[in-house]
Amino acid sequence: MNQTNAFPFSLPWDDSSATATSVASLNPAPLTTQHKLTAKNGHFYDATGRRVRFVGVNIGAAAAFPSKADAPKIAARLHKYGVNLVRLHHMDAQWATPNIFNSKGRYTKTTSLDPVSLDLLEFFIAQLKRNGIYVDLNLHVSREWLPGDGFPITQEKLPELGKVVAYFHPRAIELQKQFATQILTHKNPYTSLPLALDPVLALVELNNEDSLIGSAGQAAALPSALRKPLEAGWQVYLRKKYLNTVTLRQAWNTGQSLGMEQLNRNVAGWTAETHEKTQMELASISVAGQTNAPGGQVLHVTKLKSDGTNWHLQLHQTSLTLETGKTYTVSFVARAAAPRTVYVNARLDQAPWSMVGLDTSIGLNIAWKRYSFTFIANGNVVPGHCRLSLTVGDSDADIYLGEWSLRPGGGGMQFVSGQSLEKGTIELGQISGSNSGVDYTHYLMTVEDSYCRTMKAAVLATGCTASIACSQASYGGMAGLYRESKLDWVDMHAYWQHPNFPGSAFDPNNFQIENTPMTASSGAGVLDGLAMHRVQGKPFTVSEYDHPAPSEYSAELTPLIFAYAAWQDWDGIFLFAYETAQSDKITGFFDQQLHPGKLGFLPAAAALFLRGDLAPAPNAIQLTVPKAKVPGLKALGTDYAFWGLSETRFVQGSLKNAPEKIDSKTFLTHRAAVRFEEDPGPLALVVQNPKPMQESTGFVWDHAAQQVRVSSPASKALIGKLGGKAARVTGFLAEVAPSKRNFAVLTLTARDGKPTELSRSLLLTVLDKAENPGMTWNADRTSAADAWKSGPTQLEVPSATIQIATKATKATVWALEGTGKRRQEVPATLENGTLTLAIGPEHKTLWYEIETA
Repeated sequence: MNQTNAFPFSLPWDDSSATATSVASLNPAPLTTQHKLTAKNGHFYDATGRRVRFVGVNIGAAAAFPSKADAPKIAARLHKYGVNLVRLHHMDAQWATPNIFNSKGRYTKTTSLDPVSLDLLEFFIAQLKRNGIYVDLNLHVSREWLPGDGFPITQEKLPELGKVVAYFHPRAIELQKQFATQILTHKNPYTSLPLALDPVLALVELNNEDSLIGSAGQAAALPSALRKPLEAGWQVYLRKKYLNTVTLRQAWNTGQSLGMEQLNRNVAGWTAETHEKTQMELASISVAGQTNAPGGQVLHVTKLKSDGTNWHLQLHQTSLTLETGKTYTVSFVARAAAPRTVYVNARLDQAPWSMVGLDTSIGLNIAWKRYSFTFIANGNVVPGHCRLSLTVGDSDADIYLGEWSLRPGGGGMQFVSGQSLEKGTIELGQISGSNSGVDYTHYLMTVEDSYCRTMKAAVLATGCTASIACSQASYGGMAGLYRESKLDWVDMHAYWQHPNFPGSAFDPNNFQIENTPMTASSGAGVLDGLAMHRVQGKPFTVSEYDHPAPSEYSAELTPLIFAYAAWQDWDGIFLFAYETAQSDKITGFFDQQLHPGKLGFLPAAAALFLRGDLAPAPNAIQLTVPKAKVPGLKALGTDYAFWGLSETRFVQGSLKNAPEKIDSKTFLTHRAAVRFEEDPGPLALVVQNPKPMQESTGFVWDHAAQQVRVSSPASKALIGKLGGKAARVTGFLAEVAPSKRNFAVLTLTARDGKPTELSRSLLLTVLDKAENPGMTWNADRTSAADAWKSGPTQLEVPSATIQIATKATKATVWALEGTGKRRQEVPATLENGTLTLAIGPEHKTLWYEIETA
């Protein structure tokens, strides 16, 4: 950081003072029965009919159990900054002390709640309620399945955090139902109500970032004792649909004849890709004589050294030619030295490296097994520049691969000797575009649906009327989105440039970040990936979002995501995460509460979003998907059907009303939604474009200038590459002086909600970056030593001339302290309806209060 212009500036962890930075009045407090929420007509409403949007934060693990001395201060500070929902997350984490099952640390069973932890949690919830803050209760996030819970004992490693198994194992489901009943029905002594009946409870999430469909490979690699319920259900599903093996074979053995081989059948045709400190070696071996072994040479992937990031270890065959709309079959015989997951995909071998029709996972065991996947090439297919990839970085277990093939055509099913529907010996399938692959996809969808119905019934049985979701919609692709469409609301997660960890996961001292602004991306950053998951007629939230520290561009986070959420007419953004550390410095990657570059813009962002200052985009795009086609869409790998629609009109029949081009920028100018319908016809795309987009409509992403500009009567924002030029929206102009990065974020907010030219009280927020002193960046500024070591946090702010249109006859400007208290008056002139002031590091603040008369 440039020590010449940098200055210390921290936000007190317990500040709830009623200053110019307080937006507490945006949310009613305390919450009463009239504030109880219902999801209807695509949004949330309280009992008075008032629409409720959420400015949320995640508070998880040990932070969800603050002391009784701290809890009131934390809740009051959240209220000051406009927060009206807390997502209670990772309360079941083994690594947290306390957690909901053991106030002293790691647990050996989870059949009862720890009374000390529960008391602290319920006291905290009471304080949130007092401050007008709703709760999103997460039921299963990190909970592990243990012998002490009566779970089947196994020596083999289960998926981390209890994932995958949670959907189908009877004991895991019983334990989840038990936990839901316990936490929802216990009477809170501080509110005199059980949580199930308390208006403070707005949302319930059954699971977090988990999907059986999206993790089919992990399920197949589970120990045999744990797979049994899933395998038994598969036999029941097939017997109900096909009655006997003869009918099953007839249905599965249809397909196109196979064409010429596309892959190099020599081991030398494979290349290894490693990242950071990962490693692996490729060798050619013979496995003659092994049971069910493939013929010819076998690829042995050995001496793997994983860092826990799966894409850091990959195998490729490159320079392949695929044709858009054409059917292909990938097959191979494989095993592993120990049960593990492998991800199989077809994608470009050049930028933008996008998928071209195949993206699935398999579970390898120690026995040889044949795998086959049928897909249709789609998306941005470039002849001669496609590749088949196996992503193997999840484990260090050796892999053996033989008889690999990629050929046009296919779709049939080769039965392994001895498989019989009558005997119940049909193996678990693979998700692919063949008839058998579509059946297996649909089967997994029915398992997820059964889980959702069972868990929702358990929650409702407590008397709870809160809105319920299962997991994030992208977990399971199109099938995951359909799963969530049948519940009360739809949720997603996203992070811009999440850190990578070359060593151990989440090591605070060994990380890599890309460290570029989202406003400089060529498309829409991560925003389009969120927008395409909204379901028509359902409320939509993003319950985890962040631009992680120590990015030098974190200041764009808060105004950008809340402005976009308003533009899309979403219902909530929950920043990740709000810890309860008491410090004067940024304490970690996802720090919200002590990061001036994130929290400092929250008063402006909360005002814009909660008041509805920015009207939704007038243009809209809607994709209609027949429900019956969802298994086929998922099986074919066409999860995100919005992508490349002009190139994927073949998908399950022709695409009606396809425009000439749909790309990421479409989601910056149009509200987006998916609608599922009974009509078995083709997918249909409807684009509403009533008038050309003008800047006066409110949200403009100017890619040429690398800026986002937000304009509404009561809220303005200028975000991105602003240095050395003038940037403006209606009634607000900033001439930002050149700097090394020319990056800045400025917001102008009418505190009274009036148009800014009529407002008597304005808040101006300005920042370049915030970071801890003493950081040592590497040469390309993608990693920094001592990122969290020293404090207090320091700010760099731009020097700029600001012009604000006003009808006032008098104006006074103050630079504010970290609590929002006035520190010093700032010179300003008011002439001919324009207030002009010069701002810069000399004022040692990111906040300016403007009072007019």
